[in-house]
Amino acid sequence: MKPSTVRVQTCYPRCCGLSSLFATLLVGVVTLGLPVAEAQVPRSVELLRQARQAWLDGDLSKARAIFAELATAQDIPAHHRDEASEQLKILEQQGKAGVFATSPPTSRELPELRPAVRFFVAPDGRDENPGTELEPFASLERARDAIRELKRRGLPAGGVAVVIRGGIYPVRQPLRLGLEDSGTPEAPVCYQAAPGETPIFTGGIRLQKFQPVQNASVLARLPAESRKHVVQVNLREHGINEVPPLRLGGFASGRGFRSYPVAELYWNKQPLQLARWPNGGFVQIAKVSDQESFKTWAGPGTKSGPIFFPDERLKRWAEEPEPVLYGYWYWGWADSYEFVERIDPSTGAIYLKAPYSRYGYAAGRPFFALNLLCELDLPGEWYLDRKEMILYLWPPGDLSQAVVELSLFSEPMLIMENTSHIRFEGITWELGASDAIHVSGGRECIFAGCTIRCFAGDGVVFREGQLRTGTEQTPQRCQDSGLLSCDIYTMGRGGVVLSGGERRTLTPGRNFVENCHIYNLSRIDHTYTPAVLVSGVGHRVAHNLVHDIGSSAFRVGGNEHIVEFNEVFRVVMESDDQGAVDMHGDPTFRGNLFRYNYWHHIGGWENPAESGALYRAGIRFDDAICGNLVYGNVFYRASVGRQGFGGVQIHGGKENIIDNNLFIDCMAAISFSPWGADRWKQFVAGRLERGDIDRKIFLERYPALEHLTENPNANWIYRNVAAGCQQLFLRDSRANYIGPNWTGSAEAAVVAEKPGFFRLREDAPFWRELGFRPIPIQYIGLYRDRFRRELPEAVREAGRAGKPVLPTF
Repeated sequence: MKPSTVRVQTCYPRCCGLSSLFATLLVGVVTLGLPVAEAQVPRSVELLRQARQAWLDGDLSKARAIFAELATAQDIPAHHRDEASEQLKILEQQGKAGVFATSPPTSRELPELRPAVRFFVAPDGRDENPGTELEPFASLERARDAIRELKRRGLPAGGVAVVIRGGIYPVRQPLRLGLEDSGTPEAPVCYQAAPGETPIFTGGIRLQKFQPVQNASVLARLPAESRKHVVQVNLREHGINEVPPLRLGGFASGRGFRSYPVAELYWNKQPLQLARWPNGGFVQIAKVSDQESFKTWAGPGTKSGPIFFPDERLKRWAEEPEPVLYGYWYWGWADSYEFVERIDPSTGAIYLKAPYSRYGYAAGRPFFALNLLCELDLPGEWYLDRKEMILYLWPPGDLSQAVVELSLFSEPMLIMENTSHIRFEGITWELGASDAIHVSGGRECIFAGCTIRCFAGDGVVFREGQLRTGTEQTPQRCQDSGLLSCDIYTMGRGGVVLSGGERRTLTPGRNFVENCHIYNLSRIDHTYTPAVLVSGVGHRVAHNLVHDIGSSAFRVGGNEHIVEFNEVFRVVMESDDQGAVDMHGDPTFRGNLFRYNYWHHIGGWENPAESGALYRAGIRFDDAICGNLVYGNVFYRASVGRQGFGGVQIHGGKENIIDNNLFIDCMAAISFSPWGADRWKQFVAGRLERGDIDRKIFLERYPALEHLTENPNANWIYRNVAAGCQQLFLRDSRANYIGPNWTGSAEAAVVAEKPGFFRLREDAPFWRELGFRPIPIQYIGLYRDRFRRELPEAVREAGRAGKPVLPTF
């Protein structure tokens, strides 16, 4: 087992810090006139190797001396300085050779509040009550108003709590909180579950009174095999006189990409399938019209259709009142719902309603049809006649033993505008037809130990607010807010939209998503609806367990975010040209750190040998992403197919550092899609002059931007281990600065105690050959705290074996 060919040796950058290192290396190359292939890696790579070797040989004095020198050096990457400092502390604590301990991570501690005043809310309370424990309020609105009254006299030190008793609380209007509902740092406001109890706020209505279908015309529309199984229920008999109109979008939709209210049917909290064909997977467009045709490198298409799909079932579809098609109409990353204008069964032509998919339509692209009573042919499928307000269902089990609910509430259940110093603890929100929670502006808005499930939209949306003073409005960005130890699952869109901070001035927002279990997302809008969508400056996404999503787990835009200690599996299972983490399209998105994460079973690992060209990565930098660090991650089966993407994919970016990562059983460890010089210069031209960033501030923080047009495709790659991978690099343009990396068998690198559970071999050759730093695998993922008493070990074991994990109730 030998290190891969080393094309570079050492260099001595003049500046400190990650951003400064990029600038110095580039300036050095330009000044010296060196060809890219002869560019150099920092001297700390070799010195860290020497320190590790001395440690292994028992020469602890030498190891200490090297680590001590590097810990204060200002001419090496900042993360190498930190590594040396941390390893020095561990060495001092151990005082012996051969054992590589790792420091435990810093986890967030949320101190328990000691409120001076408590109000109580209970399902059997009355808003006319005084809100005491014995005479509680009935609603959060009444408790909010009581706090407002208290604030007029001044909040007491320690703040105020609203204690919510367990039980079901039907939601008929949003709880709205504003600036006047804020606490203070010394007197916060907390809405919290009573100890040991679970309050559930629900937007669903339980359906009963199901009857056999007797209407002859309806029976004629149903498939013959379904007629004796399908039952119906009259919604008006449940007091339901209207439901949200059927409006669906998707990333490529001409109607816009946002949360549309969508009523869904649930069976014991499991979402049921609106009648569709085919029952699973997709079919392909046979051909498209040559009207409004266009062509890209991917092939020809049409902007408006019609599309053609000759099939006998189109005769039945043509009789349906509102057929809908869902598909990836031109690109494998751009989905949308398209409403049908009319169908010509004789030609197989399907004419679509405007506005059309933003990227057009092409032959061979995948789609399926839904909202079709004539295709209701499986247990668990349903259909709603919106005109007659009758719902049809093929029950997936015994109706008498089931709770069947229709999610109807079409607004966020909690809306906060510029509210600060407020917490929500131990509360469950469920069964909404839109997003669950909106937080606009404010500081220290924290959700801890909460559950958000069964919504058609997103979970929690943090976004910019507006503070109105007279006729003027001032932007108010979220700060120091986030989620701790929450569960979010069974969502139609994503988990958390995490924005905040100010990019123009690089002011951090310090928002967070930590110790959260987020899964089974993107059921309605399949792409660009990740577990966490990060934008702005200076947020942290840490210690989360994320899985079973059709597209990305995280999408990151902006600067100086930290994504660490997360375990992510079975994501990017449907869309293509994506990553478990995806960054896209802006060379000023710099200073982001991805470290100590475990990415596994990314993409379609059911039949990896037959997967062909799957463009799905663990971490993907797409279209000119520059100046970010990927350090200490584990990638297991995070690159699949005979070609496509590696565990890390860089598409046209530069100045990224890929250091000290472990790749196991990947098709390729690292892949590249290099850009030509002309394309690069055209793409980045004028980027610093746009009004969204302050050019002076960005050049001070990221001096490499002064040379943005130079040396495209040049990244630093060193100290990576590729164990059992088919290849280390895919499509390397030789523009990268390659230091020592190691390739060999998985057996020589790791011990698999059970599927997906690895520990590094202490006798592995890469300790000496690379100076590889131990990865703290044991600390990756969820941890116990006062909000998360138990860990989902069965979920983790199933996921590491590559099995799907869905919610159970």
